[in-house]
Amino acid sequence: MSIHTWFRTSRVRHGLAAGAVVLAAGGLVLARSAAGDQTPAGVVAEVSPGGAAVSPGGVNSASFSGPGAHGTFALSHSKVLRGGEQQVFASLVLKADPMAEQARQRAPLSIAIVLDTSGSMAGEKLDQAKRSAIQLLRDLRDDDEIAFVRYSSDSEVIQPLARAGRVRSDLIARVQALSPDGGTNIAPALSQGVLALAEAGKGRVRRVILASDGLDDTRAASEEVARGSAGRGITTSSMGIGLDFDEGYMGAVAQAGRGNFAFVKDASTLATFLQRELEETASTTIESATARIKLPAGVRFVRATGAEARPLASGAEVELALGSLFAGDERRVIVELAASLDSDAARAVEGQVSWSRVGGDAAQARIAGLSLTGSTSAAEVEAGRDLAVLADAMSVIASRRQIEAAEAYQQGDVGRAQALIDQNMLELKAVAAKAPKPAAASLQKQALSYESTKKEFMSTKPSSMAGKAAAKSAVASDISNLARRQ
Repeated sequence: MSIHTWFRTSRVRHGLAAGAVVLAAGGLVLARSAAGDQTPAGVVAEVSPGGAAVSPGGVNSASFSGPGAHGTFALSHSKVLRGGEQQVFASLVLKADPMAEQARQRAPLSIAIVLDTSGSMAGEKLDQAKRSAIQLLRDLRDDDEIAFVRYSSDSEVIQPLARAGRVRSDLIARVQALSPDGGTNIAPALSQGVLALAEAGKGRVRRVILASDGLDDTRAASEEVARGSAGRGITTSSMGIGLDFDEGYMGAVAQAGRGNFAFVKDASTLATFLQRELEETASTTIESATARIKLPAGVRFVRATGAEARPLASGAEVELALGSLFAGDERRVIVELAASLDSDAARAVEGQVSWSRVGGDAAQARIAGLSLTGSTSAAEVEAGRDLAVLADAMSVIASRRQIEAAEAYQQGDVGRAQALIDQNMLELKAVAAKAPKPAAASLQKQALSYESTKKEFMSTKPSSMAGKAAAKSAVASDISNLARRQ
């Protein structure tokens, strides 16, 4: 049964098939928690079940807050049918508090640029990439730190990590002198960029920015580098330049590194991407955000999107790594669970969310007051649904399916791409018809964007420049949808 069936039938059947889950774009925008959340650093903040910042219905949700951040944790159901396995979704939202005017003095930055200088970058692409990188160097404060790695078939650290004010002039000259040559070998260069930031001083916000116009066979290695660096508080973002890079590769690196991914059709838009990276890094207030969710007997973890998930050895807990957040930033994680309950005894779902404040101490908030109960009444199960969480899950599933459609299109299977997009539009519209207004509006917008993509796919050949651009734009949009609401 597809998820939209929940919204169009008055009966709920046993045995929902487990589906793919990705971070949703739509849903309710949560209100700020009360101004009284001035909990001292390191103190655990209590949560209140069904607090003010809950989604419409709020049947099985809790709000939490702590120094510098607040959020919600909600389940799509409060009751599940007994005697079979049922799909349940959990939504975890963490938002960094906006930065107060009197506290806008940012932490110093440590940034590593990892730039493709392969032969395919020759001409305007490399020239513009160098100009954009130089502008970023000029925008850094003197006490910020910069490292620079250039790569082609091999890689070279042309600037070890150093204060920008001390090396700016010499580094600009070295960047200007870069010339294109050789092939593309991303993973070793990315490793050098991450290694350079290992020397950054305490209290600095660290980010690696990877740029490439090509592809190689080192995707798994690059993902592992980015994933490992995120675990140490280093964010990795990636941008693909032109029409020949592998967006699956570059997007996966950004997701593993808890950073941003962007497709820049030509190098003239590189400066915009780099400026955004600088602004986000400069306004980062929360680092190493993680959540640990404890699951009761009869409930098992299936998958999570929006965070790196690590089931713990006991199988009863899952750890979610969200990474860093800038002031006002909101991250959402959608978790898919499978529940098999054989009684009407309430099973508690609880956990904790932890983070570190840039320049401050660690903070932690508890999640409590949520539970799942078995029931023999389909009406009770239906009454205990949170339609906003289910709508978010549908948006997530559509994003994953749309990425699959773009991949099918690029491989020349236009018919499969069209069928996947048609399925997306059908289900998004069906769910929007029953979802709460904020979520419904977002789902309708998502369906309209897919309709536009379908027209592009149907009117252009996959091998054409327009076709390649359409596929890459589609993937970039939905990958972004996995990390933040769009």
